Amino acid sequence: MEEIQAKPVNPYLVAFSMMLPTFFAMVATSGTNVCLPYIAGYYGATPYEANAVITSYMVSNGVMLPMTGWLLRTFGKVKVINACIITFMIGSFFCIIAPNLLLLIISRLIQGVGGGALMPLSQSIILEAFPPEKRGTAMGLFGFAVILSPLIGPLLGGFLTENYSWQWVFIVNLPFCLISILLVKFFIKEKFQAPKNKTNFDIVGFLAILLWFGSMQVVLDKGEQFNWFDETWVCWLAGFSLFAMIFFFVWELEYKNPFVNIRVLKNTNLLFGTMIGVVVNVMLFSSILLVPKFVQGLLGYNAYLSGLSVFPRVISCAIMLPIVGKLADIVDNRILIAIGLTILGSTTFMFSNMTLETSLECVQFINLLFGFGIAFTFIPMSAMCFATLSKRKTPDGAGLHSLFKCACTAIATSISTAFIMRVSQVHQTYLTHNVGVTDLEFYTRLMMLKAKFMTYFAPYVAGQKANALIYRQLLKQAQLSAFYDAFLVLSLVAFIALPLILFLKNKKK
Repeated sequence: MEEIQAKPVNPYLVAFSMMLPTFFAMVATSGTNVCLPYIAGYYGATPYEANAVITSYMVSNGVMLPMTGWLLRTFGKVKVINACIITFMIGSFFCIIAPNLLLLIISRLIQGVGGGALMPLSQSIILEAFPPEKRGTAMGLFGFAVILSPLIGPLLGGFLTENYSWQWVFIVNLPFCLISILLVKFFIKEKFQAPKNKTNFDIVGFLAILLWFGSMQVVLDKGEQFNWFDETWVCWLAGFSLFAMIFFFVWELEYKNPFVNIRVLKNTNLLFGTMIGVVVNVMLFSSILLVPKFVQGLLGYNAYLSGLSVFPRVISCAIMLPIVGKLADIVDNRILIAIGLTILGSTTFMFSNMTLETSLECVQFINLLFGFGIAFTFIPMSAMCFATLSKRKTPDGAGLHSLFKCACTAIATSISTAFIMRVSQVHQTYLTHNVGVTDLEFYTRLMMLKAKFMTYFAPYVAGQKANALIYRQLLKQAQLSAFYDAFLVLSLVAFIALPLILFLKNKKK
């Protein structure tokens, strides 16, 4: 393939042209989190069924991520970017008019196909536009799209849902997609020539990743509903997904013309940088899912206030991203990553100390600190991943880097939801030992509540209402304990990832 660049364009204009569509593709990942109850109510669906609206987008994203390098080599970046934006726009339009939940999920799959390749495309094109010594600055700009977008998503989704309807979460994508097409036309320049030795599309590899992610999505969506591995078909499908994953990697390693070069993972920085990236992504998206659930489910806030609770992350990230981008050009990036992971682990531990009396301001303050950890980790980690990788291999590296982050995030999102439900049941079992009539404290409280209800109801009805109120409090305490455990696990994951920094190497001057 020969790619002849036209007249050089200001790299900041190139970065903005790629950041805008990537921003809205990433907003689509988290923007639906806070409006899931409204979508479920609109279609008369269960929370398990509505959760597929999130995972279907992530899965179709994952299928497209490793194809980025092959698409660039075969069609050129301008055609690929335009095709992605148009596909994303078509998917958004069908999400707006979907008459039932099944068609909404299919529309999200289409939307994900368009949005999937935009993130590695952006990363690759922005890295190429800036000189090697400015890679920290380049990743700082890229971070504005990739980090701020999922943080703004819950607030934007909550505001639009509360003031208009959940369909507006998808309506806002349409005008910005049209603007993005114009920006690409004016600022992304190339004279693409198709490769002389054309290679056939790796259909076997594509089918393998399609089956891998497709079967994985069904397991993640339906697992909790059917009690996970208690069902035979869930076991078989999970095994099939694992087999398809192994087959995909083996095939891509052995096939002569794979659409993704798996061997780039031999690069130490890319391999261990991706592992750290997976940890950061899991913590980011799991907390974006868990904090709104906590705020809405236990503190009783609406969708807008739920989104507002995580908004301070945007403020701290917006302040720190350009600063860390400059620091990454002059300071050892491994030090910055260590600082970031330590902040992430510490602030996630602070989440585990929240109670039913926690104020919205307290949740916002913790999220403000969490944003500092994201900024300190993301930019130097992205720069280190590709520091020792040649430009020719950057698209393949970016695709695989995003693939692993997407797959692990989809799994973590599903596990987080299941973890809260399962562990809350465990805590509920333990707490019921303290609500027997032989327990003096419980009996005293029950009689006090019964006496209050007897002011308005008959003794028998008052006793029922007193029991129901205590049981409701018990369920809330059980859920609170489950959130406590979930945040502790995430905090532990951040600290466990710290030793991986030792395997990263600085590029020799």
